[in-house]
Amino acid sequence: MAERNLPEWMGKHRGLTPEELAEFLAGPVVARIATVDEFGFPYITPVWQEWREGAMYIIPREKTTFVKHLKNNPKVAVSCALDSGTYTRMLMRGTAEILAGPVIMEGLMLEIAQRMSIRYLGPNGPEYLTGSQDRPRYLIRVAPTAEHKLITWDGVEWAEKYLNEPK
Repeated sequence: MAERNLPEWMGKHRGLTPEELAEFLAGPVVARIATVDEFGFPYITPVWQEWREGAMYIIPREKTTFVKHLKNNPKVAVSCALDSGTYTRMLMRGTAEILAGPVIMEGLMLEIAQRMSIRYLGPNGPEYLTGSQDRPRYLIRVAPTAEHKLITWDGVEWAEKYLNEPK
């Protein structure tokens, strides 16, 4: 495989290291979680996320539609992407686990929510969170399954696998 010399503006042209993935997801990147609805159709919802210890945590509201889907089928897909620049992205297929809820936030759920509020709303985040803190939510952990690897990429040029002729 010949090395391609690509301009820096085209990105890393490779998958992300675990550290780069953590840095990417530590920014205000909205995750899109896909569940399967009661009719067997994909249902996609944008959510705030926190990446920690190889899994994604989300805190949906009590009456969020997709939680009902998770109770019937915990298999999900999650996509995170920067929609400009080098189009950094992550795709994960995994299993969702409801860790708590619906409950008023406290402990780990509240800690994560506090960090999310600042990440997504900046200095006004704590004000939003305080005003909605008494509303029941779930704490959900999504982890990649053993049979599906986490897919990451940074760069606008095509990956090598798309350039090679089929054998």
